[in-house]
Amino acid sequence: MKSLNTLPLIAKYAAEQPRFTLLDSVANRISLIAFCSVFSFLFMYIFLPFNINIWYEGQHLSLLPLFLIFTLCGVVVLGVTQFLLAKMKWRRKLTSATYGCWFLGEVLLVSFMVTVVNVSITDTFFFTWTEFINTLRYTSLILPLPYCICLLWFFTREKMVQLKSLEKEQTIAPVTKADDSCILIRDEHDKPVLTLHPGKLLLMKAEDNYVQVFYLSGNTICKELIRTSLKKLESALPPGTFVRAHRSYLVNLTKVVLFKKNAKGHYLELEGLTDITIPVSATFLPAFQERFTPAA
Repeated sequence: MKSLNTLPLIAKYAAEQPRFTLLDSVANRISLIAFCSVFSFLFMYIFLPFNINIWYEGQHLSLLPLFLIFTLCGVVVLGVTQFLLAKMKWRRKLTSATYGCWFLGEVLLVSFMVTVVNVSITDTFFFTWTEFINTLRYTSLILPLPYCICLLWFFTREKMVQLKSLEKEQTIAPVTKADDSCILIRDEHDKPVLTLHPGKLLLMKAEDNYVQVFYLSGNTICKELIRTSLKKLESALPPGTFVRAHRSYLVNLTKVVLFKKNAKGHYLELEGLTDITIPVSATFLPAFQERFTPAA
């Protein structure tokens, strides 16, 4: 009974494994077949592995056409497995771990076809179990290397594309979320400068080509001068919490402790920054009046 209880766990584990997707692309499958065929042909023709040249002495076919025929056998088998059999539903559910069984099947099919062709075009070889096993051994020593090189190249290229995409996403906005509770502030070259909780960010003040960032570190008010523009920072900060009071000031609404009008106009004071008077221009005044003016 205990062994039966493990079956759902095995099925669950298999379902959680990532699906094998490196050969979903038609271009990748064509590249795989082309590379494996060229590599295998050149390997056999240049290095003559297993003293293969001795096997075919006295045959009516020279080594070059023989190697081309054997290579064509591999192309046909891989073409069938990668384009015809690959359409089967269970093939599309193979994981990265179970794809090895599919590859083993390809090696068996290539070995079988090479054996059949070999005994058909030569006089010294016969279709026997021993002949098939010998061919399988030789195929297993030649085909896996180019096959694995291709898969490694596809995997590396896929990860490089993902990495470039991630880098692009990180450089689009000068301020992005570092995690669920913090924001990451970058300079004009998208270099990270400051990471802090939104509740610690008090004020951003534009000063020529720089922005002066006022924030809380513990109970201390700190300042950080960053070479960037206020507009770039504003576009990426959480909306609704950080708003523009003036073309040179961006404030944290939750830190406003005073909104008042004097002879010069409206102004704000922020928690911990009572020595800084922040003007509210007419352009942005309605938003503050709506938030801080009591209803009649």
